[in-house]
Amino acid sequence: MKTVLENDPPTRSDRSECVNTLNALESYRSTRPGAVESRVTFAQSKSGPFLQEVLRWLPAAGARQDLQQAADVLSGCGRFSIGWSDGTTGTEGVVAHGSAGIGDASWHATVTVTAETFTVQETLVLVVVGKTLVVLSEAGSPTAPSRSRTLGLARTAAARVP
Repeated sequence: MKTVLENDPPTRSDRSECVNTLNALESYRSTRPGAVESRVTFAQSKSGPFLQEVLRWLPAAGARQDLQQAADVLSGCGRFSIGWSDGTTGTEGVVAHGSAGIGDASWHATVTVTAETFTVQETLVLVVVGKTLVVLSEAGSPTAPSRSRTLGLARTAAARVP
């Protein structure tokens, strides 16, 4: 079922570069001049799992630059504290898995968010095909669907980029 998820990313962290990078990939539109973006979210049920795909066409080498910058930042994040505008706090962790062997360039990681009342885990996959950055994430609570399934979806998405 196609769905609209509440866009309520963390607003503060002791590792601002980590939370800002994740938010820029998954929650906010690109700020690069000339960027063209489309996003869609699906849910198996109201409680997940959830699949989000962002297609971001970027001029020049922007797609490859964004992937490399995100991989560089997120690979060094480890576990860090986060907080939301309503006062809720938690932790977020990034476990980098490196290249996914998809498209012209790729990178993937497992991202886990834990707060007082919930745990959500996602597989995040970044793929460059030409000038397009594909951001694909599949999340579940308390654990994400299998990484191999998410990588298969990312391969299919990359193959369909014109």
